[in-house]
Amino acid sequence: MKKTSKSKLLRLGIAVAFCCAIIALLEVFDLHPQFSVGKFHVYWAGIRHMDFDVGTMTITLTNVRTEIQKICNLGPIMMTYD
Repeated sequence: MKKTSKSKLLRLGIAVAFCCAIIALLEVFDLHPQFSVGKFHVYWAGIRHMDFDVGTMTITLTNVRTEIQKICNLGPIMMTYD
């Protein structure tokens, strides 16, 4: 019984270390990956640019049209949607 719990703890430790390494690489090289599906976009804003707020953003397009997007900042992750 103890071997399985140690094995699960080891796997969890490896997974956490892997996630921390990925976040460190994103921050060191200042990378901002994004995931977009339709009008829903998720961006990696970064640890250095963290913010915790919700609001709207108005974008003026080239053909004198405006677009309103909702923004939700969840720490290092920023989500926008229409």
